[in-house]
Amino acid sequence: MLQRSRHHREQQPFSENLVNQPATLLNHHAVEFSQNNDAPHDSCSHKYCGKGRECQPDEDGRPQCVCMSSCPRHHEHIVCGSDGELYHSHCELHRVACVQRRALSVDRTMNCLKNPKPLYSVSEPSPSTAATTAPPPPPKETSTATDVPAEGCSIQEYEIMKDNLLLFNHARLMADDKRSSGKEYIVSIMFSHYDSNNDGALELEELQQIAAAEQLSQLSKGCNLSDMIGFDDVDKDGRLNINEFYVAFSKLYSVTVVSLDKALEVNHVSARVGDNVEIKCDVTGTPPPPIVWRRNGVDLLGLGVGDDDAVRVFTDGSLYLTRIQLLHAGNYTCHAQRNADVVQTHVLTVHTVPEVKVTPRIQSRRPEEDAAMLCHVVGQPFPKVEWLKNDEPLRMEAGKYEMVGNGTELRVRHITYADTGAYMCQASSVGGLTRDISSLVVQDEPSPTAPSEERRFFSFHDWGVSVYEPTACRLYHQIQATDIIPGTQEYVCGDKGVNCSWGHAINVDNRYVFVTQPLRDRVLVISKIQMVVVDVVVTDKYPVDLHYVPHLDQVWVLNWRSLDPNEGVRTIQVIRDASQKKKHHTVHPEPIDGQFDLVKGLFIPPSQDIRHNFKYGYVTHTDQRGMYKLDLANMRYTRSIDLNPYNCVPAHVDFSALYGFVVVSCKEPISGRPNGQMLVDYLTDSVISFKSELPGQPKVSPDSRVVVTLDRAPEGVTLVVQEITENGLQFLFDVKTTLNISDIAFYPSRTTHGYDLYASATDKEDLLFLNLVTGKVEMITGVGHAMEASLAQWGNTNRPIVSSGVFGHFMVSPASEALFVVNGETRTVNCEIGGLVHPRSVVWVTMQLQ
Repeated sequence: MLQRSRHHREQQPFSENLVNQPATLLNHHAVEFSQNNDAPHDSCSHKYCGKGRECQPDEDGRPQCVCMSSCPRHHEHIVCGSDGELYHSHCELHRVACVQRRALSVDRTMNCLKNPKPLYSVSEPSPSTAATTAPPPPPKETSTATDVPAEGCSIQEYEIMKDNLLLFNHARLMADDKRSSGKEYIVSIMFSHYDSNNDGALELEELQQIAAAEQLSQLSKGCNLSDMIGFDDVDKDGRLNINEFYVAFSKLYSVTVVSLDKALEVNHVSARVGDNVEIKCDVTGTPPPPIVWRRNGVDLLGLGVGDDDAVRVFTDGSLYLTRIQLLHAGNYTCHAQRNADVVQTHVLTVHTVPEVKVTPRIQSRRPEEDAAMLCHVVGQPFPKVEWLKNDEPLRMEAGKYEMVGNGTELRVRHITYADTGAYMCQASSVGGLTRDISSLVVQDEPSPTAPSEERRFFSFHDWGVSVYEPTACRLYHQIQATDIIPGTQEYVCGDKGVNCSWGHAINVDNRYVFVTQPLRDRVLVISKIQMVVVDVVVTDKYPVDLHYVPHLDQVWVLNWRSLDPNEGVRTIQVIRDASQKKKHHTVHPEPIDGQFDLVKGLFIPPSQDIRHNFKYGYVTHTDQRGMYKLDLANMRYTRSIDLNPYNCVPAHVDFSALYGFVVVSCKEPISGRPNGQMLVDYLTDSVISFKSELPGQPKVSPDSRVVVTLDRAPEGVTLVVQEITENGLQFLFDVKTTLNISDIAFYPSRTTHGYDLYASATDKEDLLFLNLVTGKVEMITGVGHAMEASLAQWGNTNRPIVSSGVFGHFMVSPASEALFVVNGETRTVNCEIGGLVHPRSVVWVTMQLQ
């Protein structure tokens, strides 16, 4: 039984123990069974010889041990000898030891494979022994690798070749990478090494080249590496993919084999905002392997993306997305935990129900007059826009109807009584169909039809607050700096002669206007209807920036804590239930490292046309190359994002609801020099791309379809326009101008359902208009001189420009001593409002008149 056990162990592949036992000439050790089937069994049946020897009867029929003349081919399993030579098998090593009368053992470190040599045979003695001992001539029956006649590669030889190939690579890799003990890892590295053109498949030429370079033809008699295509090319496409390569070795070892149907390599999934989606991974194996899900290279399970458990990986390997939003769109990949080569890609497309809004709701006109109706459409993918009349498609009669752009405006010429009716703007997409109605009444004596809403704007200047109507530029109300705040004994700004100091102002739920007073450490709350201060919110020192989060009804306040804008000692506070009629106060979010005064910048996603409730913002620290992700609902930090590899200190951050992109402008630490533009995935916080050649402040359009980067340089200003696509930011065009731009604003286009851009100048009486579709540029002159840049306070520009929003016709840009109201449709100055001292912030509100 001991003899059979040793004989059986000699046949095992490298995954079993490679016994490092010296060969010996003594015959009391157990040996291989005799392979000479012609020897008389009665004389040798009880004669046992050492390894590399066999029993043969002499002339008198007496059994004697002699060196084996040859080794059986089915025993082949290459090994390294203690002499540094490579042998076909254990048997061949012991046979050579016997013939040359020297001690040889198996070298388990396999050092001889690190520098491949031809397989050693007894006819080519080792140089180390040739100089000392002249070996006897080998028996005539001795067989060497070069003596084997060329013949076809049998299945048996092919399995031997793969066995030796895996052993060869195992020995070579062990010295450099301790992870290489796993067979799946070795097979993976082999495939990557052989795939020289990195196309994910092994062609015949690649296999032939690697076999020649590494002398792999010595691993087997009659078989070469290129024979793998003949044996394991399952789909008969003339090459091996990673799955076929793994299957080839699974026949020899317990390599975990995963498979993926070629037709399922890319899986397209479509869902609507708000849906719950489960995505199955089609990578299979026996037994079923643990599955890893990634997005932009980030492990979704290890990352622990929250969104209130919106992204979960189940134990059965499926990915579950709850209440899908637009930011979830993109590519998700899955693969087996121990095999990252067989990968399935799932392309998730998220669509929305189209949103349609028309104006006016109703209008009355006389016969022969013209009528116009505007339509604003939002949706992903962008819907098909049509106009209907009384539920019937509108026949676009020449001279009667004119459709502007892709349906943004419908004009009806020379109307008659028959034109009375309900005109519907209809938007349809894969997400559904939506309509909105604008009614036209044609009569001889049209009844007065007031608009359903009116825009007004609040202007904050040195002597208080003024509220205007933009069409006639009429003053509606004024709050003087010396007014007493109702219910208090405090002045709005101070006693006579004290100028107001304003930080930032925002519209809160179209009910209130919040504005900071940094020098008085407070936020004023002004009622839109009453146009008086209704609340005073005490804050930390020097409150400046304000951000409103509508779905949480929060106002986030960034307090500078210092008059020096470069000092990073700022704090954050939150005003909750901001739109409610109540006495407000502030709370601090959870601090970082127990300190509130580490903040440099606070970046909160703004409201956008595509409705999306952003759940996170970002916080930066002075000269730190990274960001902290901020859970807005729970007012705490969730994790940090390391940007050290890009040497990026975030300077400006903007957000796109579409595809969940975060656009970051970077600067170098200490020097503060612009360092490029980065695109980050909002879901995983992974960096998608980095453009070191693109400095400047990014601004995302309200429809999340365009990013305009304002690059200020000594030689002039460049406006770089990029389109937001599912694959990232795609360059469209850039505009170079000598105009020293102070601020930019997006204005709803009348020729598309997107936006155009207006820019103000720091030192000239000009505004720049830019069509973001065509790249057309116009200049609007005569808008007055901006106030001196030195008078701009608290990080504000010296010449802001603010748009009145969708269906608004105007923009306002303060000059040094006046406000200029610009008609965005005609691109002309509508009026100039004088008598003001250093007007600064402007906030638009909508007055509901019906």
